[in-house]
Amino acid sequence: MRVREAAKASGIRAVERAVAILRTFSSGTPELSVSELGRAVGLHKSTVHRLLGTLERTGFVVQDPGTKRYRLGLPLFELGSMVVSTLEVRRVARPYLEEIHRACGETVHLGILDEGEVVYIDKIESTRRVRMYSQVGRRAPAHCTGLGKVLLAQLPDASLAEVIERRGLRRFTSKTITSPKELRDHCALIRQQGYALDTGEHEELIQCAAAAIHDHTGKVVAAVSITSVAAAMDQHRVAEHVSLVQQAARKISEGLGATLHIRQKDLPGSGARPATARPLTSGR
Repeated sequence: MRVREAAKASGIRAVERAVAILRTFSSGTPELSVSELGRAVGLHKSTVHRLLGTLERTGFVVQDPGTKRYRLGLPLFELGSMVVSTLEVRRVARPYLEEIHRACGETVHLGILDEGEVVYIDKIESTRRVRMYSQVGRRAPAHCTGLGKVLLAQLPDASLAEVIERRGLRRFTSKTITSPKELRDHCALIRQQGYALDTGEHEELIQCAAAAIHDHTGKVVAAVSITSVAAAMDQHRVAEHVSLVQQAARKISEGLGATLHIRQKDLPGSGARPATARPLTSGR
């Protein structure tokens, strides 16, 4: 037991030291030597050299072959860009989430796809007595939720196959899609119609409508949804919710600059809609 605890503590210290090394770099000191890093973090050169070796193998630092000095690697830029992108989506989306909420009074979600699962990054709770289990930061399966399915539908076939292989298609209700072929066909339909529905596939009594959001490069980066109790829904209300999320997704996409890079007809809600709803005007 003591051996395991000591090994765990040693691993934690190594991570803390590696982070300290990474945080030493700055815009004023973009390149540093082993000696400089050692002095900055208070570690022996041999320890710093060993940690830098691991960071270099993973791409988090790069050594200049001429000067032997180190600089930060691209994976850190990629991770930082993901955080900035998420924050930007939330900022742009929030007024439209509030507008949807005022229009229907139901639970409104904003979510992203991460490692084959949905992560909720914003939520406005329903004004009704029924409350959803979802929380900001919480994860949910992708194959049986509206948000998840509309995000999965944007993946290349190979990436979708990888998600299915990694996550599986667990059955939650009698309506959950558990066949890879059925999910692929369903994703094709979602791409064609521009929205996804979850009709009791994750939770028996819950229904959801969702649409995808594009960023300025045309990439799908998030999705917006309305979640409600199925018993309160009829065909007209479902169509209204679809129209609301499509309008919101289109406006949020435009706010992220999507129309500069993708054809207007490719944006959610640009094609035929099952019903009309009061136009969303927030953020303008």
